[in-house]
Amino acid sequence: MRIELRSIFYPKPVDPNGYLRPHELSVYCASSEDKDGEVVAARLAFDHLDVARIEEEGVNVWEVCDADSQGWLSVCSAMLEPTAKYAEYRKEIGIDHPVLGLVFIHRAVFHSSMRDWQGMIVDSVSRMFLGETSTMMWRDTTDMTDRELASLGFRIVADEDLLFRPNMMRSEYEPANDDRDPNFDLKVPKEAGEYVQQQWDQLSELDLDGI
Repeated sequence: MRIELRSIFYPKPVDPNGYLRPHELSVYCASSEDKDGEVVAARLAFDHLDVARIEEEGVNVWEVCDADSQGWLSVCSAMLEPTAKYAEYRKEIGIDHPVLGLVFIHRAVFHSSMRDWQGMIVDSVSRMFLGETSTMMWRDTTDMTDRELASLGFRIVADEDLLFRPNMMRSEYEPANDDRDPNFDLKVPKEAGEYVQQQWDQLSELDLDGI
């Protein structure tokens, strides 16, 4: 398995949502039919909101989120103006750090052959943004169970379907302790690539329609 990442960064954003840095991630896996071939068996889209940069440059974080989507407004409401329940949870697990960055995974497609590898991939996204950051996603973004999500450090925000993971905290799942090796233990069928592309295109159309 290898992960390729595409991203966009604006040194001087023209519009508020230019402070949201979009990423698209493609997961390449060995083909079970072609000895030297690779197949894209999963794709994810996520945005990074650099709260520290926004505050340093005197930009209103709410304008940034509002300019992008309702989803980002929900994320900022949960993390930057937390409810009493969330504040109590922060105290319970010992999070005293300010949130200086938010990662919002808003689209994901996994071929069925990747079911047992979803956790490793989502964990990899979070580890790209360690320190005083949190990873967010809707509960149905993947088909991982609540137990699997909890092992990655995800928690439910204030009775919503929104999940967050404080990346400054250690989680139960650690890649170093995973006995599997995706370079040798993972092979996917050739048709996985076509499936992922079809599903990705459908989700992209929904995003464009504002759903």
